Amino acid sequence: MRKQKCALSEEQTLDLIKNNTYGVLGLCAGEKPYTVPMNYAYKNGALYFHGAYEGLRYEYAAFNDQASFCVVDHETLVPEIFSTDYASAIVFGTLEIVKDEDEKKEALLALIEHLAPENMEKGAEYVNRSWQNACVFKLNMEQCTGKERRRK
Repeated sequence: MRKQKCALSEEQTLDLIKNNTYGVLGLCAGEKPYTVPMNYAYKNGALYFHGAYEGLRYEYAAFNDQASFCVVDHETLVPEIFSTDYASAIVFGTLEIVKDEDEKKEALLALIEHLAPENMEKGAEYVNRSWQNACVFKLNMEQCTGKERRRK
């Protein structure tokens, strides 16, 4: 990171990741990068996403397990000084498709708990009847950095 004064601590970075719900997953297959905005849940040192067993995200994940994920907590333009106040985090790691039935169900429940905690009972019923059809991706967090700039 070029501007160390803007660096967030590991704890602040993890809090930023845990307290948000949306980011952009970056994948690469050969020379063609691909990014896709996604909801996520943090659990046990990993990020979980869900999707389909087809499409570019699935194809890229099967081709190359290296991935990154960017979360932006906030962004406010500061035009009078030609700058921006912001906080963001970037995660680097390996992406895998979850095969274990219990981990897959736990990940789907973690997504419901994170994104719709007021609907846990209904969400659990939904997971129990449809978990087989969902592809669950797990980003094993190997490195993460956070950065923030706020005007004083």
